[in-house]
Amino acid sequence: GYGSYVDKTTAPFALMAGPSVLIPCAGCKKPYSFTNTLPLIQNVQQFQTAVRRETISGNIDTPEGTLEALMQTTVCEEVIGWRKEARKVIVIATDANYHAAGDGRLAGIVTPNDGQCYTNAEGV
Repeated sequence: GYGSYVDKTTAPFALMAGPSVLIPCAGCKKPYSFTNTLPLIQNVQQFQTAVRRETISGNIDTPEGTLEALMQTTVCEEVIGWRKEARKVIVIATDANYHAAGDGRLAGIVTPNDGQCYTNAEGV
């Protein structure tokens, strides 16, 4: 499978007002928390195509929403395509560090992650 993430879609992590929302950097797509582009499959060609088609996005700060992406990847079993008996192995490739647990307080997010799946069947 293949998924990607940027950061929390709220200030101070990402600009969510003005023209930079739609184009945070040249050639970038709008910031998003996590998307599952391709569920777990055995077709290597589909995987390669999904990776080649990926475009980057941008956010304000250097740390990124890696922990949220990991949470969605592990709890959204049906969307991702995990088998019930599977040992979950996730490979992350990134160019930045990740936000630590509790960083959401900077944006007024004071409730800890509830461990629920918020990624729908379309991967968003």
